[in-house]
Amino acid sequence: MLIRTVDRKEFEERTFPHAYDVLVYQEGGHYYAKDAYGNVICVDSGTGCLQEGINHGKNIYVKGIFNLDNPINITSGKVIHINGYISSVRIGDYAAYIEIIGKGSERYNIGNLYIEGGAAMLTFRNLHIDNTTITHAGDILFDSCRLKYVNLQGYGHGQGPYWITFLKSWISNSDGNGIDMAYAVHILFISSMIVYNNGIGLNMNTSRNIKFINSIIEGNKAGIAMVNSDVVLEGTLFYANNDYGIYMGNSSKVIIKDYSHVRALPGSISILIDSTDSLLMIDRLSIIDNIIGLDKLAYFKSDNPSYLSKNTGQATIPANATSITVNHGLICTPKKVLVTPLAQPPGSIWVSNITGTSFNINVSAAPTTDLPVAWYAEC
Repeated sequence: MLIRTVDRKEFEERTFPHAYDVLVYQEGGHYYAKDAYGNVICVDSGTGCLQEGINHGKNIYVKGIFNLDNPINITSGKVIHINGYISSVRIGDYAAYIEIIGKGSERYNIGNLYIEGGAAMLTFRNLHIDNTTITHAGDILFDSCRLKYVNLQGYGHGQGPYWITFLKSWISNSDGNGIDMAYAVHILFISSMIVYNNGIGLNMNTSRNIKFINSIIEGNKAGIAMVNSDVVLEGTLFYANNDYGIYMGNSSKVIIKDYSHVRALPGSISILIDSTDSLLMIDRLSIIDNIIGLDKLAYFKSDNPSYLSKNTGQATIPANATSITVNHGLICTPKKVLVTPLAQPPGSIWVSNITGTSFNINVSAAPTTDLPVAWYAEC
């Protein structure tokens, strides 16, 4: 009987297959797809080997440069490791439970990424992505990714991008806006940067529940330009190189808190309010360099000493006088002023001449002694 000896390397390759069940790679001008045991799935059918290899396996390793005429389609239940470049990737048709991980950094790992058709439960990690387009899809995580341009453009509420998290990610587009967003819901940025964009950092329309935590956003035109949208900033730095940190158009809602800072470089504006039906709230821990258009707001609330929206105090109508002028210290003209006499007034008491800096407290008859009055004013 003939006995053939097997060396250690061959034994390990036969007994312990690769961690990936499919390897797709480029070598010279040839393309290969093989399973974990080295069996050939595809060879020399051009970039089509990539689609065949992805269809064949669940845990796929891709190495090489794949410039495709059409996007590869990724279906549910795939983990793909990219060490190289794929020019176009599509995830759609309600595909789910997909993870794509970058292994190389010499070039962008994905040129164009399209997520649509109800795709969900997707993770992208350590990737460079040139252009990302997300329409009707959600439950998506971008973890430690570098993206050039992101387009979140849904068709309407219920059919747009939803529950998308950018964690420790970097978005930078030297050609224009960093992110264009419309009809998106629940978009979260954590420890991420939208910087060095030659346009607007985040251009937002008809989007809800957008939040930034511990992030940095800037743009040559504006950090954020928003219409019919809402955003919350927590511990976040916003600034604009030329125009605005935040532009608030029609029906905008902005909440700024937890040591956030909206900066205005020389000649710029921190926040420009350009609508009569918007809401702005600022806590006392945050810093806003300047605000233009506060008088247009439908609602404003702030505990920030530089931008008080409510204040209290005590004034005294002198004996033999019928009025006193009070400087309220608010950043806007009060919509509500309440007064409480701290002694019995000789007649009726009321407020008049409310302006952006002061109001008058009046009595119908002059008191014989000084009359103390407590007051409360609110924008």
